[in-house]
Amino acid sequence: MNLLPRTRELREIFVRRLAAVAWIGVGVLATLPGGSAEVRAQTPTGGQPLPQSMPAEDSVIARVNGEEVRQSDVLRMLEQLPAEVRGMPREQLFALVVERAIDRLLVVEAARKEGLRDDPEIQRRLEAAEADVLWEAYLERKLQEGLSEARIRRAYDNIASEATDDEIKARHILLASEEDARTVIRELEGGADFQTLARKRSIGPSREAGGDLGYFSRAQMVDEFSGAAFALAPGEFSKAPVKTQFGWHVILVEGRRRAETPSMQEAMPRIQQAITREVLTEVLGGLRKRADIEIVGTGGGLVRPGAR
Repeated sequence: MNLLPRTRELREIFVRRLAAVAWIGVGVLATLPGGSAEVRAQTPTGGQPLPQSMPAEDSVIARVNGEEVRQSDVLRMLEQLPAEVRGMPREQLFALVVERAIDRLLVVEAARKEGLRDDPEIQRRLEAAEADVLWEAYLERKLQEGLSEARIRRAYDNIASEATDDEIKARHILLASEEDARTVIRELEGGADFQTLARKRSIGPSREAGGDLGYFSRAQMVDEFSGAAFALAPGEFSKAPVKTQFGWHVILVEGRRRAETPSMQEAMPRIQQAITREVLTEVLGGLRKRADIEIVGTGGGLVRPGAR
């Protein structure tokens, strides 16, 4: 099976999302499609694909006092637009963005003439912007270097091997404290409806769906949640609160089935996460190993995780 076209597609997806994912941290890259954020770790959704890829010939679209607006400039601005705006007719959208690009050049020119570059606050912001660009560009390049057909195949094989496990369909109610969770359990034991309680009491985003998490495998949830959920038979709810990093859960299992092996296309979001996690671990781990790091304070009264 030739995975090279899919490799290119993955690269385009990854480079748009890598910086945001890296800011969140390697330890929270367990999100899976269809997952609920209060059980699975969270990954930012990222932007929609560009209307077209960067042109091979970066033609000049306009000139403003001698400064050029190129096609790549317009496409970068298109990428930053909300998804709903990108649904406009392409010709109309392109014309509007060209006008905004012209306005941008005029404003930048005016700011330079007024000497804003010499303002200390502006200098600080420019340095921060430069750091952001270098951060993204470096990780983007390392991801491109680390991406390979063999790596994609290995990630897919790992995902496919999980299909030998059972999946369960479950609902849950997420609470802020153990006491709240025990109160909910007592209400369920008294005959209360689980979905009704989830909509009323849950603090997680699945509350509107009555706590529905759909079908999932053990590997798709944090260990504490999976261990409790897979110990229940269909129709049973947890008789003790289940604690995870997200809070306290009361779980109801509604069904169980044998997992189906996903296609390459279906597994692509999880392949993305697996490879991104590997590359970040390698790159950031290597940089930290060679660095002299000293944390000398907490700053602003904040407490470092794990500190007492």
